[in-house]
Amino acid sequence: MVPGITDTECRIAEFRYRELQAEADRQRRAASAAPIPVSRVRVMETIGCRIGAVMAQVRHRLPGVPTQGVTDPVAAPGPLAVN
Repeated sequence: MVPGITDTECRIAEFRYRELQAEADRQRRAASAAPIPVSRVRVMETIGCRIGAVMAQVRHRLPGVPTQGVTDPVAAPGPLAVN
C-alpha cells in the first residue's frame, strides 16, 4: 500500500469542498437580498393581529365546533429559523 491520500478520502474532500462552495453561494445571495421595509413588517403584523382577533370571535361564537390542536411542535406556528 502506498502512503498518501486514498481515492475515497479524495472524493470525500471534493464533496465537502462542493458543499462549502454551495453554502457560500447561498450566503452571498442571502446577503445581497433587499431587506424588508419596516412599514411592510408593521402591516403584516397588523393583519396577523386582526386575523387572530377574528378567529377568536369565530371560536367564541361556534363553541360546538371542535378545534384541532397542534401536537407536533415542529408544525406549531411561530417564527422560522433560517440557517
